[in-house]
Amino acid sequence: MRVCWFLLAAGIALSAHAQTTETWIIGRGGDDWGIHADVAAGVDLTKPGILSPAAFSLEDNVTQAVQWEDASTEDFIADGNGHIWDNAALAGSAENSSFTLIDGDPNTSTGDRFKTFGVNQEGRIFFMDLGTSFPASSIIFYPRDEAKDDFIRSYQIAVSDGRSYSQAGSPLYDVVRQVQLTRDWRAQVDFPTQLLRFVRLRVLSANAFELAEIEVHGEGFVPKGTYQSRLIKLPTVVNYGKLSFRAKKVRRQADGSLVMDPEAEARVAVRLHNGQDETPLRYFKIVDERTGREEETTPSEYAGLSGKFKGSVLEDLVNWSTWTETILADSTGLYSIDLDLPGPREYFQFHMQFTGIASDAMQVDSLAITYSKPVAAGAVGEVAILEDPNPAQGRTSVPAGVDTLLSYDIRADLGSPPFPGFDGVRIFTPSKPEFVGFQMGNPLVDVEPDSVRAEDGELRVYFPQNRVVSGRDQRLRVIFRTRSFLFTTMLEGQLIDSGGRLPQNIAEGDANEEVTTNSLRVFFSGGDSGIINAFDVTPGLISPNGDGINDEGLFSSSILRLVEAVDFRLAVYDLSGRFVREVANVTRAAGLFEDTWDGRDETGKLVLPGVYVARLSVMTGRQELTQAQVVHVAY
Repeated sequence: MRVCWFLLAAGIALSAHAQTTETWIIGRGGDDWGIHADVAAGVDLTKPGILSPAAFSLEDNVTQAVQWEDASTEDFIADGNGHIWDNAALAGSAENSSFTLIDGDPNTSTGDRFKTFGVNQEGRIFFMDLGTSFPASSIIFYPRDEAKDDFIRSYQIAVSDGRSYSQAGSPLYDVVRQVQLTRDWRAQVDFPTQLLRFVRLRVLSANAFELAEIEVHGEGFVPKGTYQSRLIKLPTVVNYGKLSFRAKKVRRQADGSLVMDPEAEARVAVRLHNGQDETPLRYFKIVDERTGREEETTPSEYAGLSGKFKGSVLEDLVNWSTWTETILADSTGLYSIDLDLPGPREYFQFHMQFTGIASDAMQVDSLAITYSKPVAAGAVGEVAILEDPNPAQGRTSVPAGVDTLLSYDIRADLGSPPFPGFDGVRIFTPSKPEFVGFQMGNPLVDVEPDSVRAEDGELRVYFPQNRVVSGRDQRLRVIFRTRSFLFTTMLEGQLIDSGGRLPQNIAEGDANEEVTTNSLRVFFSGGDSGIINAFDVTPGLISPNGDGINDEGLFSSSILRLVEAVDFRLAVYDLSGRFVREVANVTRAAGLFEDTWDGRDETGKLVLPGVYVARLSVMTGRQELTQAQVVHVAY
């Protein structure tokens, strides 16, 4: 992902930068957070426009801030919605539901479920999963006022913080109270404040009973809250622009009020993905119990299967993108990233993870996504070495760190009725490219573009005088030179509309019948190039006398294979090995780099004429790699 997030101290600005760009907003100025909530674990949906971890005083019943499901929990480890169930309930039967225990109404209850004459009620168990860990110090349960005599006379209360599990993935409980006999119809179990996610109420008495409510009380912010939206469908397929949101750090005061505090220990992480159908998951059913063989099925059929026939549930990476890189907000301000998502697509979903402490939390008061209608129904591209359009195994293999002449073919479908079209192409390259040529049509013919911009990491070709405005099979080819520094590199591309619509990503595919790669990836060819592929100095002799001629030495280094940044140091020494000047001491990943030396030492004085050695050092996790070059100084 090409991330360009920024942080502002002032308010959020969500106006469109062109009439062709629209904005979807949730929170302040947009839809209510609760409307689109699929998972709301430990977050407060009641404050207009604001989403934050839930906060409580001792008088508050935590259960009323939970989004409940009347079913047992399937995944005890992941945060999610709340669940309540018991070991006597009949699935799908409203009259046998435990949901009344957390509905906040003391006049609804389990009724006669546990009052059958002659039935020993010892061993009944009620389970409560709050969905995430809440600060808690008290659990209260009781029957209706008119049924005070039908209370539980002997019981055990056990809790789990949602962080300790058995090897099977079940929560480990600690017993906080066991009562052999009580005469109080309203049971209250107090304990030191602790994080609590799971509650287990075990009935130890044989008498008939009923329950109206189980309450949980605590004080402070929930330390971890999760919000995940439902699948959101836009009016049509679109290209995605930016994701922006405004965050604010707050601290809870002794009186329960909140004040903005930059020192608050809180943050929120946000991510998003998009898709082209109504489910980001693939569901499988087990069709052979002996072998475990599975077949894909529909979500509705999967939901109706018995447990033993429910197979895998996997992410659908064909129709849905992977999640974007996480945006981590740990300060008050506005955050934004460019959304590097496939398109055009009409569905998206976002996920937010809040973390903090009992006194501190992060609030988000709005989240916005810019989008525009697509410039084309679709576009596919493929890259190849210009002189080798049909490589072995359909794989474009290039020499490591060497300029290579490539063709980048694009086939665009402007649909019927037609889309607005495009007049530019943007290609992301691993190094600064050199533009060579541009072709359009079928068959392809040379076309002079209106302008070309070749910068470090990208090539833009504009052709407004030959704007593509119609047709289901529009062909283009960009020819350029670039060099690769990683074993495999994706040369992503976009269609550009100078009229203001957002860029549209180019997917991999068959863009030209005469090219057989069907891919935008290039790979290193055979051989075992080292990490330091090249290290040179230009000119070899410098004369730093201020006349503007050869005053500096330019060190060029080509680093390969490093996906993550490592320590990179370039220093100059005299022939005796005495340190003279540190030219660079940074962290760098693979790429082409340039550093200069002005012929001065660490004190800023010009060095004496003579021969010097420039030493390049790259420290990987396993070893230090070095190369050296000689540079002459004369006056």
